[in-house]
Amino acid sequence: MRNELSSMGVEPNIPLNPRRGRRPKPYNVDAYRKMRSAVERFFTWIKTLRRITVRYERLSTTYTALVKIACIITHLRYGNGILR
Repeated sequence: MRNELSSMGVEPNIPLNPRRGRRPKPYNVDAYRKMRSAVERFFTWIKTLRRITVRYERLSTTYTALVKIACIITHLRYGNGILR
């Protein structure tokens, strides 16, 4: 996964588990904490949407479309401040 990310020009911020015996690679702790907080807030918000949490839709394409719409709404609301 790290090789794929680095080939795309993305710098990973994934801390390694010290119990695995590998030397940890350096990562940006502040960026990791900010992104982790944003991801946790996003999934908390998604879980409040009953239609997505319960998954009433039978077709996976309909469910995926609802999740994408929720992501778009989240981005518009919090990403660049249009729908505030």
